[in-house]
Amino acid sequence: MENLILQANLREKTGGASAKQLRKQGLTPAVIYGHDEQKSVSVNYHDFDMLIHTMHSEHAMIKLKLDKDEFDVLVKDVQRDSVTHNIIHIDFLVVSLDEVVKVDVQVEIHGEAEGVKNQGGVLELLKREIQVECQAAKIPDSIVIDVEPLNVHDVVHVKELPPIEGLKYLDDPETVIVTVAPPTVHVETTETEGEEEVVEPEVIGEKKTEE
Repeated sequence: MENLILQANLREKTGGASAKQLRKQGLTPAVIYGHDEQKSVSVNYHDFDMLIHTMHSEHAMIKLKLDKDEFDVLVKDVQRDSVTHNIIHIDFLVVSLDEVVKVDVQVEIHGEAEGVKNQGGVLELLKREIQVECQAAKIPDSIVIDVEPLNVHDVVHVKELPPIEGLKYLDDPETVIVTVAPPTVHVETTETEGEEEVVEPEVIGEKKTEE
């Protein structure tokens, strides 16, 4: 787990109008809760946005500094605007480092699959995050899957993920994470294929005119 640090400030006012004003100032409203803590805070939008780009998942552990206090928190929820996708609110859950938590961890692919390299297949990542259960201090940055041995039609299920001490995978063991799909076959059609003889319609009244 990386050592991620973020500065927060207490919010004196809450509500929609106050939150809107904070966003105009480049701040994002947030809450801290858990372990008898309940605080309304704000964080710098740019700082948090930069932070999540260094994180492997939005749901990661960070150290939140608030005045003279420090909290080990889990980024529990990140709300985004439905149109702009900008972050509009964050929930921070206070946890102890030895506490067992459930969190989504990103899947990371290692190597080039044999089925892609020499068989013309296409690697398909069907599930990008895996839900795990472990101590907060032992949340992995990612779940690494070595795909080099995979041939066309091979798959990797949740049950085949690498074991990690103290970590439990919570997704269905039969769920497919990654597969190598066969190459796409393009069938060329000839110009005459599908063509039918065109029969001109009889013009009513034409025979009578000739007579």
